[in-house]
Amino acid sequence: METPSTAGAAGPATEANDAARRRIVIDLGCGRRKKPGAIGLDIASVPGVDILADVMRPLPLKDNSVDEVYASHLIEHVDDVLAFMGEVWRVCKPGALVYFRFPHGSAPFLTWKDPTHRRGVYLAMFEYFDPTTLDGQLWGYYHPAKFKIERRYLNFNLNADTWQPSRARRLLGRLFDWAANRSPRWQYLCERWWGNWVGMEEAHIWLRALKPAGSGPDAIPG
Repeated sequence: METPSTAGAAGPATEANDAARRRIVIDLGCGRRKKPGAIGLDIASVPGVDILADVMRPLPLKDNSVDEVYASHLIEHVDDVLAFMGEVWRVCKPGALVYFRFPHGSAPFLTWKDPTHRRGVYLAMFEYFDPTTLDGQLWGYYHPAKFKIERRYLNFNLNADTWQPSRARRLLGRLFDWAANRSPRWQYLCERWWGNWVGMEEAHIWLRALKPAGSGPDAIPG
């Protein structure tokens, strides 16, 4: 994926460009809508897929080889979340960014109408993988994968960035999104108490892989 540097070119700008070209981003379960610039992995042989792989099984990537992991509407299909998170953590470089987007568990219709969905997913679930949270401190010994939650967000409307819901739903979305995302505490209250009353349809979470600084990156196999 790298291109040779222009002969004679040197300096910080060239080094920054080279680093950007070496940045490895993977899109797990990408289907036809792969993240631009990412390496797409999917079990289906469709346009946009670069590596044919069952992303529910061990990933065909080396340890500490990936700078960013992107997975949209995938984790709700996973049977063994602990094993999946362990694989994501394994391929991440120290400090790699991981982004998950998924239908939120407080909307049972969206969660369970798809026969391939295996679970409802909540933002709070990821606290088990974050050693700075209470759940991570209490139960983190069940798995080696460790991540720091960087940001999280709840949406009343599913895929609101790619389609326009009705005017009424847009107005309700602004109100409920504001109420749910004022702080992590308000997100907890939404997930724990009132989100199921209104059906918060989608959630997003950004994580950082926690690994020893000495974990050296490996190359993706050719």
